[in-house]
Amino acid sequence: MKPAELAARKPTLDPAVAAAYDMARRVSGQVVVGGKLQPARSRETFPVEYPGDESEIGVAARCDAQDVNWAVEVAQRAFEGWSKVPPRERGERLRRVAECIEREQEALARLLCLDTGNALSTQARPEVGAMIEILRLFAGFASELKGRTLPWDANTLCYTTRDPLGVVGAIIPWNAPLFLTAVKLAPALVAGNTAVLKSAEQAPLAVTRALEIMQEELPPGVANAISGFGEEAGRPLAEHPLVRKLSFTGSCAVGKQIMHYAADKLCPVTLELGGKSPNIVLPDADLDLVIAGIVTGMRFTRQGQSCSAGTRLFLHEAIADEVIARLLRELDKLKLGNPLDEQTQVGALISREQLDRVVSYVELAQRTPGSRILCGGSRPRDPMFARGHYYLPTLIEGVPHDSPVCQDEIFGPVAVILRWKDFDAMLAQANGTSFGLAASLWTRDLNRALSFARDIQAGFVQVNQYITPRATLAYGGVKMSGLGKENTLESMLEHFTASRTVLINLGSPAR
Repeated sequence: MKPAELAARKPTLDPAVAAAYDMARRVSGQVVVGGKLQPARSRETFPVEYPGDESEIGVAARCDAQDVNWAVEVAQRAFEGWSKVPPRERGERLRRVAECIEREQEALARLLCLDTGNALSTQARPEVGAMIEILRLFAGFASELKGRTLPWDANTLCYTTRDPLGVVGAIIPWNAPLFLTAVKLAPALVAGNTAVLKSAEQAPLAVTRALEIMQEELPPGVANAISGFGEEAGRPLAEHPLVRKLSFTGSCAVGKQIMHYAADKLCPVTLELGGKSPNIVLPDADLDLVIAGIVTGMRFTRQGQSCSAGTRLFLHEAIADEVIARLLRELDKLKLGNPLDEQTQVGALISREQLDRVVSYVELAQRTPGSRILCGGSRPRDPMFARGHYYLPTLIEGVPHDSPVCQDEIFGPVAVILRWKDFDAMLAQANGTSFGLAASLWTRDLNRALSFARDIQAGFVQVNQYITPRATLAYGGVKMSGLGKENTLESMLEHFTASRTVLINLGSPAR
């Protein structure tokens, strides 16, 4: 949307929504480096659109290698002081950062809607809340940055310390940008590191504003944010010799590239990548729990744009028809609409590119002999959705398990139904992908639940529920779904500190 068009339209906007548009323009073309909001050195920008109506809401800085070098050098200088700040003081500063974000929660949530197309009530507002929760969690972990005293011999003092690594390079995707900003930055900063975070090019504005808010309580240069494209900004950040830790969330393909970039300097890497997670229903399951759990687990209220979404729905043939019938009724109740509307439950996909990707997989399913589209399978036909990247929640049945529809991460509101009668054969199918992020089982049988938890190839396993990742729950996958865990004290210690062993010869005891 052009500024003149926005100005003409502004009187019809809700004041809070108008303020979000104003904020999008204010942070447009800016980065956060050295403690303040300022233009990137490249001076190049690219447009940012609102997925809800495809209008231009602002521009983002198109950072390049010179901007990366600038931000990293600023972070390196800040590290010299920040790493020496007592951990509990670092934790206190992060606690105050959480308070600052909380004061701006509503404004940030609406800006996040404009950035991502996620619905305000079901996604954007809860995401800002989750960001605050993560910040407070790691603020409280500051006192746990401690080593151990080790028994060695009577004349030697032996102990270990936990030391920060240096500058952390963090790269995040667009589907939950504020939550993932906190997941990357909170443990890194509390541990004494400084950071340069690159936002996704599709959703950079809310992250820029959040980093600006953080500067109110952090020393200049401790937390920095740039924007831009992967090859132009992400790769130079990953390869920069002063970046001593990389934390990446995104696609498997890019995650593998990140590992290659880090290899030459032996930089440790944390990767949280894709998934094609199974959601398995046994005939003895409580179907009231199951139906709500499927809707939640598929992340339909985030348009299916979640790496942990339960996109492969394995239904025992004895209860499959009933589950499908009830599930169709529940999906029909979901309100698709303008993400900024308080009544909307399902918003818009992030971009035209992502919408086209979803369409291509559904069309592949439609061309597959024996497949059926049980619901959705198209854009909404109401003229009010003519602009925007909207797609109906979709269930597909009859696609063979080796089809790309069942194997690839579609990252849209599309789930496939697979009927089964033999548990072992079904479990082999559930494990039969390159991914291993999340999985869920619905049953009243404790023995079956425990054996499933042991045998399923996934890093985030649930029984009789399918909740989203959150603070204090170790989250991460196996196989091609990534390396390492996030969201816990252990993840902070393992990924953002190095252990130092110190031995001091005390000499012979005094006589």
